[in-house]
Amino acid sequence: IAVILGASGAVASVLDAGSTKYLLTDIPAPNPDVEVVSTFPDYPDRAFPGGERVKVLLGVRNAGNDDVNVTYIAGSLNVPNNFAFYVTNFTVNAYGDAIVKPRQEATFMYEFVVDPQFAGHSLQLALTTFYDEAGASYATTFFNATVPVLDPKVVFDRELVMIYLTLAGVAVLALAGVLKAVGLGHLLPYAESSKDTKKKSAVTVKKVVERQPSAVERNPSEWLEGSAFAKSASQRDAKRTSKKKA
Repeated sequence: IAVILGASGAVASVLDAGSTKYLLTDIPAPNPDVEVVSTFPDYPDRAFPGGERVKVLLGVRNAGNDDVNVTYIAGSLNVPNNFAFYVTNFTVNAYGDAIVKPRQEATFMYEFVVDPQFAGHSLQLALTTFYDEAGASYATTFFNATVPVLDPKVVFDRELVMIYLTLAGVAVLALAGVLKAVGLGHLLPYAESSKDTKKKSAVTVKKVVERQPSAVERNPSEWLEGSAFAKSASQRDAKRTSKKKA
């Protein structure tokens, strides 16, 4: 039976025998009856970007005969090959009375964020779960390996880009309006190009298109050649010529 249990309140230290002591200062031994397995669902390559929330799922199986009460999960970054030197401690997640019955399993979620200032470095990541069984305290470090810290992710926001472009356009129009109002509109490059375009348009309108006269315009009667009217006119001209000779 798998049960998903999320973290409740977070504390940095716990009260132990009337004194305040950080969990990772003195880690108790693990219980051989408790089996654990973990995974990073969003980062299977175990390379974590700085500033991003990293989620780890911890599976706990109780192979013993007594109830196991999972109480805390804590984590830290350490100098590689020197586990005693802490670079930073993550928040401790408290789970209260998270009981795992004998021969049962449960899944717990733990989240942490690596500071972006560690980007470009490889550090030792240690994650430990704490639990009780039959009045005794135990702990199991379920992940302990060197991991690279990557640069923070850069997200391209289209809406934000459109807002910037719109604001830039409004600013340009406002500047153009101010320059025109104070008589400095000639300083605007697009205004000069607009004037040149208008001048070219005026010249084009006024330009007279020259063309050659057509054959009909050169000789109005030329288009009548070969018609009945042209033959009749030719006969009349012939008669007039003969009368004159007579």
